[in-house]
Amino acid sequence: MKGYLGTTYDLVGKHGKLEENPLNNPEFYELKFTPVFEYEKELGLTIEDKLGMLRNVISYLKERNIHVTFTDRVYDEEKQWERNEGQNWRYLPVAELQGNNICVNPRNIDFLSIYLSIGHIYGHLVQRMEHEKYKKITDFLDYPKPLDLNLILTEYRNKFGGNYKDDFLQFEIEAFRYAKFAFLRAGNEFNELLDYAMNVYIETDFNELWRWVTISNLKSGPDFMDEFQKCWYNNRGKYKTIEPKEIEVNVVPDPNGSLIVIRDNVLVTS
Repeated sequence: MKGYLGTTYDLVGKHGKLEENPLNNPEFYELKFTPVFEYEKELGLTIEDKLGMLRNVISYLKERNIHVTFTDRVYDEEKQWERNEGQNWRYLPVAELQGNNICVNPRNIDFLSIYLSIGHIYGHLVQRMEHEKYKKITDFLDYPKPLDLNLILTEYRNKFGGNYKDDFLQFEIEAFRYAKFAFLRAGNEFNELLDYAMNVYIETDFNELWRWVTISNLKSGPDFMDEFQKCWYNNRGKYKTIEPKEIEVNVVPDPNGSLIVIRDNVLVTS
């Protein structure tokens, strides 16, 4: 896998003896397999720091009945083009929302991408509460892949009179504004590097989206990390800080498979 030069967190100490490891618990066991990249040294975060940030945001979301699961596959009947015939599960390359459960594959991406993927998907969950507003953008995501991107862009321009890529980027930025507010409410602070990381993630995800949808039925975690590192090292000074957008959301699945959401103390069904 080109450029996928990560290591994994060690459980065995320098002298060949097992050492107490904060990842050795059911909640974060899968993070033992999370790759670590050289750029992360700039962040100055210990494993304990990283887990503290994750615990804060996971606890904040759990209070709103939004949950986080670390897994490399999901069980559903969606996106048939992503599974083998007769298979009742799909491989999860990066992250995805399943009902009120944010599923993240920590074996393919590093800590920052795990952390920001949680926020990313939370932000899109908030946006789902205005389904009709975003429908023209989100419908594209459910098309079987790979697809003819030029055809999609032309169709969008003819129907809505705008540039699909530009509109999609604004859709992504708004999701991260909601995410940043949630992170702050959870007790996690932002510094210059974490603000930079959020913008790097947005550009990485945006670039990867337009690449993989034309060549594959499934995105790639390692390719995502290649692009993330390229943007990290090459884009200093390029971005504006993402400002948080205030909102509070609670989610409860109903028996019909939709979501009942309390948003700004207003009950909405979507």
